[in-house]
Amino acid sequence: REIRYTPAGFWVELEGATVAVQDAGPGVPDYALPRLGERFFTTARPGGERSGSGLGLAIVQRVMVLHGGQMQVRNTAPGLRVTLNLGR
Repeated sequence: REIRYTPAGFWVELEGATVAVQDAGPGVPDYALPRLGERFFTTARPGGERSGSGLGLAIVQRVMVLHGGQMQVRNTAPGLRVTLNLGR
């Protein structure tokens, strides 16, 4: 699968019931953080274009809720970190 939005790749951390995915890309604007996971919400890409359906993180967030977990998203300067906690 193509990695489109991070110039330096990404890494995954596993610890107990927590999975974190971190990249070294530009992150997202602070105003957009609370909306990530909202259906059909997308942000402008680094070149200004828009692409995608805005469903990926919405699906992940819904799956987490259905299984009693939670999704957290934060900028890490550089990068974005998505943490999934299954809470088990």
